[in-house]
Order: sequence, then structure tokens, then C-alpha cells
Amino acid sequence: MAEAKTPDQIAREMQQRYRNVFGTVEGKIVLADILFTLGHFGTMIDPKDSVAMTELQFAINIARTAQAFGPLYQHLGIAEGKEN
Repeated sequence: MAEAKTPDQIAREMQQRYRNVFGTVEGKIVLADILFTLGHFGTMIDPKDSVAMTELQFAINIARTAQAFGPLYQHLGIAEGKEN
């Protein structure tokens, strides 16, 4: 019987899946379409608009999991996902 995976292992596997899908040129085009379809990615929103803030956070989480911010993190000299 296989050993149970830790939450960290499961998260790393999912991140790899995102990279596999969105790491190609076509995948990046689809990722951008998904993010901008959410309607608030890259735009100014009212922080009091809880729906817009939730949609924006969802888009950011998708982009972060797909490592779309990798070049920015690299430029800033910080480890991906360790900006806080």
C-alpha cells in the first residue's frame, strides 16, 4: 500500500501540474485569458467590493500557482511565493 502524501507533497504536485499546463506558450495565452476573464486582474478595484476582491484574489492564486510571477520574483531576488 502506498504511503499517504503530506499536504506539502500534494501542493508541490499540483504546482507541477500547473507548470506543465501553463508553462508552454499556448498555456500562457490560456492563463492570461483565464485571468482577464475574471474581470479584475490588472485593474483598479474598490477594496470595499468584496466580490471584486474575491475574484482578484482567485486570479492571483491561479497566477501564483502557475508561477506566472516567476520573472518578477527573480528580478526582485526573492523566492517564488515568499513575498510576505
